[in-house]
Parts: sequence; structure tokens; C-alpha cells
Amino acid sequence: MKNNRIQLFPGLSLFLCFCLLMGSGRLAVRLGGGTPLLAAAETISFLLPLGLVLFSMRDQKRFRNRLRLRSLSKDAILLAVELGVTAAVLSLFLNFLIFRLAGFAGADLSAIALDVPQSGMGMAARLLVIVLLSAVVEELYLRGALFAVQEESAGTSACLLFSGLIFAMLHGSLMNFAGPLLAGIAFAYLTYVFNSVWPAILAHVVNNLYYLFVVWITDTYAAFGIWNYFAGINLLVLLLFAYLSLRSLEKMLAREKIPHFEKSAGWYDLWLLVCNPGTAAFLLAFAANLVLKWVGPR
Repeated sequence: MKNNRIQLFPGLSLFLCFCLLMGSGRLAVRLGGGTPLLAAAETISFLLPLGLVLFSMRDQKRFRNRLRLRSLSKDAILLAVELGVTAAVLSLFLNFLIFRLAGFAGADLSAIALDVPQSGMGMAARLLVIVLLSAVVEELYLRGALFAVQEESAGTSACLLFSGLIFAMLHGSLMNFAGPLLAGIAFAYLTYVFNSVWPAILAHVVNNLYYLFVVWITDTYAAFGIWNYFAGINLLVLLLFAYLSLRSLEKMLAREKIPHFEKSAGWYDLWLLVCNPGTAAFLLAFAANLVLKWVGPR
């Protein structure tokens, strides 16, 4: 029974998380949105699955170690900020490219950058819910608990890729898939390198803050023709922070501060993470959601 619980519940938690995200999001919109509803929906959608994963663990030591409020080193803070900005800008470019290829050239940037409904939310509420709360609860579940369980059965590279894939699928859309995939891998990598979930939370906060800043500045200065400079400015930001991220990683490698990956069996390890009933239910729910969006009213 215990072995079945260990194998089933982590995947089942993903199915639960996806259903809660889709259901609570629609309910919050139907009830008029607002900060309390959106905050409650985000919290419940990730903390209930977190509890399910913790219940399935043989030993919570790895999770507790990564949750400790240890003082972050300078290396951790710098790399988290640099990767957070790099992931945000690269994700924005990829999603913007996908929107254009799909024929949505005139799409509102907020539809590309942010999935959370924002009706009735002031800037302070957006900072609290979209930037801070979402980063904390999502990272505690995905990188704090679920990633720790995955590392018990698969190599590091497979776990990093799987963490990115599930993060992208939890967003519930192929239009906003590439960006979260890259961001999820980056956040999982930070968790692995520093053996702490807090650098991932910091990077996630920076990522969300950049998105919110871009949405605000483009909305505020659209009449001044900021779109004419948007791509060029963001390209410069991307090149700068990608360089800073690689330089920080190079310095850490030279000082041997980056741990070696656990050996992976390649695609077989990824298959081990996918092939349990709970994860299969999550994948089917994601596919069903895509189909319903495709055949639903437009």
C-alpha cells in the first residue's frame, strides 16, 4: 500500500492541481474576480496538491532541507535574478513569436504575458497575487516537493525537463507553452544547484515582475509609439542578462560550486516519470482542455 501511494500520489497531485487551476480560475472570473478570490484560487490550487505529495513521501528530509530559510549566498541571489530576467524576456519573445505565427499579430500583450485574470485588481494587488503569491505557492509545490520526489526515481536531466513540461502544461495552453517550459527548467535548475527552493522563488518573482512591468509600460506608453522600440529594447535586455547568467555559471563552475548531475537513463528516465496513472490522468486532462478550447465557442 505504501509503495502504491509513493508511485501514485505525486502524479495524482498534478491531476488535482490542473483541475483546481482550471475550475477555480473559471469560478473566480464568473464571480467577478477580485483579489481575495484570485488569491484563494491560486493558494488552494497548489497547496492541496503539495499536501498530497508530502503525504506520499518516504522521507521528507530533502523537502525540509530545501525549505529552510537559510541565508542566500551572493551567488544564489545574482544567478536567480539573472536567470529570472533571462527566462522572462526569452519566454516573452517565444510566446510573442507563437502568437504571430498563429495569426494573432494584434494580440494584447497581457494575453501573452499573463494568464491570471486581472479585472478589479490594482497595482498593489497584482504585485501581491500575480508576482509574489503565485511564485511562492507554485515553487513550494513544483520545485520544493514534486521535484524532490522525482529525483528519487530519475536522473537530474530527466527531472529538469519534466519539471519544465508540467509547469508549461499547468498553464493550460499551447499558445503559452514554450515560455513556461523554459522558465520551469530554469527554476528547477536553481533548486538543484543551491539545494534550496528560495532561489527558484526569487527567480520566479523576478520573472513575474518583469512581465507585469512590460504589460504596464506598454499599456501606459502605447500612444507614444513604444511598440516601435519594444523588440529592440528587450533584445538588448536578453543579451545582457543571458551573458550575466552564463558568466555567473562559469565562475561557479570554476570554483566547483555546481553539483554534478545524477546519472540519467535518458528518455527511459523521463518515461518513468510519466508512466503512472496519476500523471496519465493529468496528461489526459490537459489534452481534453485543449480540445474543449478548440471546439468551444470562439
